[in-house]
Amino acid sequence: MARFERKIRKRLKEETEDFDVWFEKNKEHFPGFVNEESEEEEPQGTVKLKKKRLWIIPTAFVLVALCVFLCFLPMILNNKENSLPLYFGDEAVYGLDLTEQEQEDIKSEYPFISKLTLATYRKLLRTEDESLVFMIIRGEIETENDYYFVTMQVEFNPYYNFLDKANYENLEAVIELDDNLIHYESQGLDSDELYWYYMLTESNGQRIYWEVHCFEESIEEFIQIIFSE
Repeated sequence: MARFERKIRKRLKEETEDFDVWFEKNKEHFPGFVNEESEEEEPQGTVKLKKKRLWIIPTAFVLVALCVFLCFLPMILNNKENSLPLYFGDEAVYGLDLTEQEQEDIKSEYPFISKLTLATYRKLLRTEDESLVFMIIRGEIETENDYYFVTMQVEFNPYYNFLDKANYENLEAVIELDDNLIHYESQGLDSDELYWYYMLTESNGQRIYWEVHCFEESIEEFIQIIFSE
């Protein structure tokens, strides 16, 4: 049995073609892996052909670069998720009425809300995690000179792109009253022939988006009523 195995190994060895010989015969099928030959002089003065397989170095480099990229890919994706906030719209929120305690809390935070009559209170929560996005208060104010229909939206998540948010950008008129920076602009007349204003107020980093409808053309009286102590 051992003799038979030796004969088989000998025959396989005789029939196996040297790789360099095989590659030389088939190199036209591998244009990017052609061996480069260079001459090298030995001490005895004879010239020896030295073969360099050019494909080994670039292939190794590509493999190393790929490994490094795959190692850092989770970190890159995680940093991207953390650095880019996810903006969302109306489809990602739902509304609920404020509880009596929540109404009292928001009035305490913004005392001018108490100046509104016939007020209604709603909050918007993000469906994904039920975090607070907006508080929406609607009400009315009557004065000797005018009657105001008011909607105020208190922002708790700046990444919420509600439907009319773009309308509050670059409002023309800007005034500062106490600690409040107030931007506002007329939108003309609404469908009921009332004067219609958008107003954006900022104080201590807190934004409130207002929509005001009234009978008189100016809302300066309204601003003074809301923000005067």
